[in-house]
Amino acid sequence: MAVNIDEGEPGTFKDRWYLELDPHRFLEGMLVAAWVVGISEIYVYLRDEYAGCRAILERELSALQKNPPCALPPIYLRRGPGVHLRRRVGDDRVESRAARHAAPAPAVCRTGRPLRPSHARAQIWNRCTWVREIVEKGPQWFSGHGRDGRKGLRSFSVSGRVKKPGVHVAPAGITVS
Repeated sequence: MAVNIDEGEPGTFKDRWYLELDPHRFLEGMLVAAWVVGISEIYVYLRDEYAGCRAILERELSALQKNPPCALPPIYLRRGPGVHLRRRVGDDRVESRAARHAAPAPAVCRTGRPLRPSHARAQIWNRCTWVREIVEKGPQWFSGHGRDGRKGLRSFSVSGRVKKPGVHVAPAGITVS
């Protein structure tokens, strides 16, 4: 399994924010996902600029490996100089490992259609990544959020000249207005 904490998209920082706020949420989600699909190895791809996140992950992974709650697959942290989405995720990983910044290019989803922002928001293969809250509060709580036929919550990175910069959670289907 490859876990991408690169956030090469301009203006994005929600992964870093969540990782610094609650590293165990990240680790739990990673391990649950690996267990569900039977993963034998995990590679965490982390951009070089996130030295603080790397230190957090190294510390928490070390503690986890000393006292594992279950059998752990090997977990590898990989560094990269930072990249932007390309046509296929593998392309930018290859360029990043070669220490070249990938040039921005239109991203496409698995169907080959252009990637819309809604494809990337807190979803993996059309499955939400709010596992902890759903387990704690129930699936009705999560599906009770949303607008215009969409269900759940999404995280948004907000920066620039705004009153409240940061990471904000909003119902799925919300519009900018």
